[in-house]
Amino acid sequence: MWTVLIRTFLLYFIVIMVVRFMGKRQIGQLQPTELVVTFLLSEIAAIPLENSSVPLIYSLSAVILLACLEII
Repeated sequence: MWTVLIRTFLLYFIVIMVVRFMGKRQIGQLQPTELVVTFLLSEIAAIPLENSSVPLIYSLSAVILLACLEII
């Protein structure tokens, strides 16, 4: 139980920080590519929450990579 709560808190915090770092605005002002990246971030972050056998570092590295690609 505690593992799920800690993983959820950590992923929530990382995704919020990445979205802030990318400088996202309101949904109506997003470009199509920004919207796709936002959906991908949420899907990638949900994978280790649904399946606890997936290491958390896989999701975190993918989220950070997507953020870097979006900024570049």
